Amino acid sequence: MKKRVIDIYPPHSRSEALQAEERFSGATRETSEATGPRASRTAALLVFVLLFFALSVPFLHFFFSRATVQVWPQITKLRTTEYIVAQVGYDTLNLARKIIRARVFEEEAAQTMLFPASGKKFKEESARGIIRVYNENSTQPQAFVANTRFISEDGKIFRLESAASIPGGQMDGRKLVPGFLDVTVVAAEPGEDYNIDPSKFSLPGLVGSPLYTKIHGESLRPMTGGAQREVAVVQEEDIASAREQLVESLKAQTTKSLLAKVPLQFQVLPDSLVATVVEDNSLVKAGAELEQFNYTAKVKVSMHGFHKDDADVLAKYLLSTHLAVNQAIDEKTLRIDYQMSGSATGTGVVPITVQIAADKYEKVDTAAIARRMGGVSTSQFRQLMDEYPFLASAQFSLWPFWVSRVPRDIERVQLEVLLEG
Repeated sequence: MKKRVIDIYPPHSRSEALQAEERFSGATRETSEATGPRASRTAALLVFVLLFFALSVPFLHFFFSRATVQVWPQITKLRTTEYIVAQVGYDTLNLARKIIRARVFEEEAAQTMLFPASGKKFKEESARGIIRVYNENSTQPQAFVANTRFISEDGKIFRLESAASIPGGQMDGRKLVPGFLDVTVVAAEPGEDYNIDPSKFSLPGLVGSPLYTKIHGESLRPMTGGAQREVAVVQEEDIASAREQLVESLKAQTTKSLLAKVPLQFQVLPDSLVATVVEDNSLVKAGAELEQFNYTAKVKVSMHGFHKDDADVLAKYLLSTHLAVNQAIDEKTLRIDYQMSGSATGTGVVPITVQIAADKYEKVDTAAIARRMGGVSTSQFRQLMDEYPFLASAQFSLWPFWVSRVPRDIERVQLEVLLEG
């Protein structure tokens, strides 16, 4: 009896299994079909990149390699002192005679200032006033000498300032109308106690005579001016100090104003400044009893100035005479200082001392060094630089990074001369 193979799958399960098997087989074929071309492309790209780099390295090395060389020359200090002349009225620069243009700048200013008095003194003043003196004695005048005493109701003594004659009375029928005269009197002692109110006065010198009751006086207004106090007094040193302060103040103000007006092309010499007091006065004298007083002054300020461009050109020319043909200076370090070396003459000649300082170095022939460096390796660079003792230091860099020698083409060597750093 033949054996039969019995399908162990249920009818519906078998159908699903066959479908799954077909899907798996199809997916496997698709993956195999896709993987083959992709792997080929990747391999080709890798080969291309390797080939590109293999070809570009010698290409870059030959056509685009670069060298940058930086050198620093030996620096030495150059200092020199020169003597030049600034000439007022000169219209041009003269290098041979070392003469530059100059001008005189002037300005005037006047001012009045108030100053305090420093002196003190104790002042005593006597009260003064007017007394009307009546003459009831007769029709005849009555004379009194200076310093005749009058005494007030409260016993204050006043004296007649100057001699006076009191007119006699006049008869009005049988009645005598007294004559009178207003006279100036001064208190016998200083002080405020004599500043009394209006009062009746008698004459103590007439006591015991019939005139004592016939001649008398009265003040119609208070006595004033009596005092004992400390007052400020102007002293000689106050006036001298006021003059000095005012002149210095005017000098500073006028100088500042003058400097603001100097043309930019001129540099003034502070040592040439001359301040002249044109006029000065004080209306008070020493001893005046004042707390403050005025002082007036007028000042003229003049200064010499020289043409800055002329001076700088001449200074650089003089400095160049101290340089060898193969030497140069670092312009950034150039310092020039101008000072008067004497007084300006009446003809307008101003002697000037010029202090010049700068860093100097030997000029570098960059083209010659670049040619000399062609083909030099990193290890040979330092030995080559020893051939140039006028160089303080040097360094170089190569591009691309794998290059080990300086290109022989001078156009691909960049050489920089540095004076700093």
